[in-house]
Amino acid sequence: MEFGLRELMTFGIVLVGIATTWGVLKATIKSITSILEDTKESLTEMSQRLDHLEANQAVSQSSIETMANDILSPQILKERSERDGATEIRLRILENEIERIYKMHNGSHPSL
Repeated sequence: MEFGLRELMTFGIVLVGIATTWGVLKATIKSITSILEDTKESLTEMSQRLDHLEANQAVSQSSIETMANDILSPQILKERSERDGATEIRLRILENEIERIYKMHNGSHPSL
């Protein structure tokens, strides 16, 4: 099989076309890879920020539940109110007894 000038020229043009296509594909793949890497970094950053926000929300929710269930619950407020009332009554009784003891003392001490 003999190759003439025309066949060699056609073969050369096909090789140049293939080389050009390869170069364009290589540049396009690099561009797409760069875009994907930037997108990956952005998604990682957003994921970290979302994790931080969710952690803060969990802490806030826990604080609200603690206040609602442990500090401000009607049962606990009732118990504290009853305890404070009992303490106030005991304090008044002790004050009355101290006042009575103080009145029993006439202010003079016997000499020895």
